[in-house]
Amino acid sequence: MNILNSPKFELAFTERGAVKSLRMKDDPYAMNWVVDPGYLAEAGYDDVDKLFGEWTAVVNGRTIRSLDLIPAIRKVSEHCAEVSFDTEGLTITLTYRLEEERMIWQIESFNSTDKELRVDGFHLWFSLAYVMFRDDNVVRNIRQSCAVFAHMGGDFSKFAAIRRSNEAPHLGIYGKKGRSAAFGSFCRYENRFLEQVSPSLDGLLFHRLSLVENGSSMPESAAVDWIYGDEYDPLILDAGQRVQWEYAFAACDDQEDFYQQALEHGHPRWTYTPVLTSGGVFQAELELPNGQQVRQVRLLTSPSSQGVVQEEDITSFFAADGQCPQRFQAALQRTEPGEHKLELLLEDGRKDILVWNVLEPIDRILEKRAEWLCRNNYDAEGTMGRAHAFLPLSNQGESLGKLTFLLMKNSLTTPVQEQVEKAEASAVLDMKRHWFEHGNFTKPRALYGSFYRIFDLDYIAHVFYLLSRMEASLLKLNTPHTYLEWAAEVLAVRLNPDCHQGQREKDETGLSGVFILYIDDLLKDLWETGMLVWHQRLTRLWQEFGVRLERNEEPFAGAITEHFYDNAGFGPTCETLLSVGLRDEAEKYGQLILANIGFSNDYRAQNPDRWWEALSYMIHSLWGGLVAASSRVAYEHLGNPQYLEAAYRAAMAVFNCYDWNVISTPRRLQPGEAASTYSVAAPNLNMPSLSRDRFGQSVFRNASDPLFASLFANATGDDWDMGEELVAYLLGFGTTTYLYRDAKGQLRCVNGYITEDGDSWIITSYAAYPMRYVVQEEGLVLEASKGEVLRQARFWDGKLTALEAVRKGER
Repeated sequence: MNILNSPKFELAFTERGAVKSLRMKDDPYAMNWVVDPGYLAEAGYDDVDKLFGEWTAVVNGRTIRSLDLIPAIRKVSEHCAEVSFDTEGLTITLTYRLEEERMIWQIESFNSTDKELRVDGFHLWFSLAYVMFRDDNVVRNIRQSCAVFAHMGGDFSKFAAIRRSNEAPHLGIYGKKGRSAAFGSFCRYENRFLEQVSPSLDGLLFHRLSLVENGSSMPESAAVDWIYGDEYDPLILDAGQRVQWEYAFAACDDQEDFYQQALEHGHPRWTYTPVLTSGGVFQAELELPNGQQVRQVRLLTSPSSQGVVQEEDITSFFAADGQCPQRFQAALQRTEPGEHKLELLLEDGRKDILVWNVLEPIDRILEKRAEWLCRNNYDAEGTMGRAHAFLPLSNQGESLGKLTFLLMKNSLTTPVQEQVEKAEASAVLDMKRHWFEHGNFTKPRALYGSFYRIFDLDYIAHVFYLLSRMEASLLKLNTPHTYLEWAAEVLAVRLNPDCHQGQREKDETGLSGVFILYIDDLLKDLWETGMLVWHQRLTRLWQEFGVRLERNEEPFAGAITEHFYDNAGFGPTCETLLSVGLRDEAEKYGQLILANIGFSNDYRAQNPDRWWEALSYMIHSLWGGLVAASSRVAYEHLGNPQYLEAAYRAAMAVFNCYDWNVISTPRRLQPGEAASTYSVAAPNLNMPSLSRDRFGQSVFRNASDPLFASLFANATGDDWDMGEELVAYLLGFGTTTYLYRDAKGQLRCVNGYITEDGDSWIITSYAAYPMRYVVQEEGLVLEASKGEVLRQARFWDGKLTALEAVRKGER
């Protein structure tokens, strides 16, 4: 009974009937797509209760666990098996049936009593192979592990399990019958922060699929979540009643194939704008399976200023495609910022949803952010311990992103003297003294006990470099020339292993980092200002760095940072390889980026995949934004629009950490306020209060993990490690508007919208400070005049021309 076979799949069970192995027979890497109990034993994790197919339920107020029951296991045929559990009149039956190209998983709940049963929760462990293996074998981590991207809400839930190497086959799971009320996760990990080893955390996520959820798994989130709140209801099973759910598992080649197969499984197929800015246009394309018809399309919004959910019938905006009656297109202009929930109601009574967002104009978000930082985070007197530091205090260089953001923003618009002065004072009077002994750049201070992080120098050099780009009249402590020299000196120490005594530091000089954001510009400025000695020294170190990358015989060694497998490694490494001309090698890392960035019917789940700060799938403001930038750079060099689309999805998801109009989270933000992390999964079973919520590292002060609690005992504030991602945004989508042609040859704009105007097209940009329009495939670039921004441009007869130009700082 333990193994089922079909031409496509092999399915193996434990003695209790839980799934211990799911493999595709044509998979060249023979990946197990579910959590393997053998690996749990190897890693020392006692979680056999969370293997795929185990479950818990709350029935008439009593919690029932499958692990406490003895299942009846029956092999129906070579291709089908049933696992049944009986307890107090409730029978749960899980049926696994292998067909030629797919697996069908059916779940049935049956009330065998003569009285009704109230089910407040029915949760199945849906433990796909979301694993960070405890070794430095990167190939194992990318070929035997997957990211999981969920599409929740309504009757068409689906899940894309994408192999981390982005090598097909991947696994698609499609809801066929019944609703999925929630999709949560539990993280099992080992905390090794103090051991100075990699990874400092390792572990895996067990996914939990809730077929019934009354909200008690995440009470704080359920109380405010107007988007998914209508899914949280108990199930009343009448006497003799049966309720069924069904899911189809199938191999898929890529994102396109995942959605095409969803259509074949009866799911509506969408292409839509996940995020726009106020005054922009929401655009959607809908394709319905044969036999389905639209009854109504509703739009629900909850403006932050009103606090009530508003409903609007937008059916009339969906026009049928003249060539295909099953296809519809819609364009809808929105002026009110806030989250939007679109509900598609079909004639058969089923519902599908999209969750998208309307942001404030992004330049306004950035201006409010800068004002907030200078008013609330700048500690001139050092009342928290370090004069002129920006709070919250941190030894990590990532915290210096607040300075780089302030400087970058002020270089692109009318500068605010106070903001530049505070950033400069912080750089010279705090940063320089805190990170270096007596301010000597050749002697980084061991802020982490016995070592210092090489990565910190990336951020420090970036601050000095951006200071060197400011007008001299705005600076009070040193000249731009001095800051340019300091930037070069710090980066030279960062790249040169001979400048360091410790082996850890020597090794880290060979790892890519955020210096890739500015090193080419720095070298250019050194040359143009005549600082030829520094230009020569840095050029040599940079070339040697590239040679070391090229000669590295370890496959995917650049994916390693402080963690064995980390987008903080493979994102910058992809950019570095492109910068030094190693396109083929870069493309391999680019595939890791594509597999890492989510796609979903919810804009908040389209972020780069990370887990260790929320202990769950999450948006991480810093690395979400930086990985988005790496994807954009990959597009600029490699030309594949998939990189551009993924980059913009990821960048816009990150703004959820800054958006004060979002009211579906327990943590509300004031204009200009920010939180470094958003926990996407709901529920987050490690910390239920974080479910679909925004937070900072201060939440770990009261963590059950004693090491977390001690590490963050003095942590304050929610806006940790933020700002560098805004610089990355401004280097790309914040200033450049990208157009491209899709597979059908249709002109698209990722960070703006297109309207037809006679025989030409008008492009309106969503960029904060639009200064360039690019159609890369056609070699077209339009640049704004000095001191101006271009809100709109015209595309006509193969040319780009300016349409609406305004002075910087004006709307």
